[in-house]
Amino acid sequence: MKSAPAIAFDYRPSRRVAIAVVGVAALAILAVFLSGLSLGMRLVLALAALVLTVLALGKHLRPRIRRVAHGAGGWLLVDGKGNECSARLVAHVQRGNLLLLDFQAGNPPRQQRVLLTGDNSDADLRRRLILVLAATVRTSTPLGLE
Repeated sequence: MKSAPAIAFDYRPSRRVAIAVVGVAALAILAVFLSGLSLGMRLVLALAALVLTVLALGKHLRPRIRRVAHGAGGWLLVDGKGNECSARLVAHVQRGNLLLLDFQAGNPPRQQRVLLTGDNSDADLRRRLILVLAATVRTSTPLGLE
């Protein structure tokens, strides 16, 4: 049996996803202010939407993972300080240009997600990564995005 090819890439967050999050949040806040709720309730809901948006953007734009590698030893995640951690690929989903990799890494195991899109990875990298994913044995359950 032929082993899966090695691959490594630097990960940076997608700006398009960040812009989409801001757009959806703006629409949500607009919908709250256009609703028939009292002014106090509208302010509370708008503030909650704004806080959740800032938290989500912070998590998205400052990922723990800076580099992802796969070789004979399995998956390896590297953080911003250069610390390496072996990881287990729990699931992956491909939808058009989007490729989502779901890892478990660390002690205790923590979920780490990597979202590759057209603006944070090139088509060749996603194609090679899909080949690596197809060559690896999938012992995990899908993310439920069938």
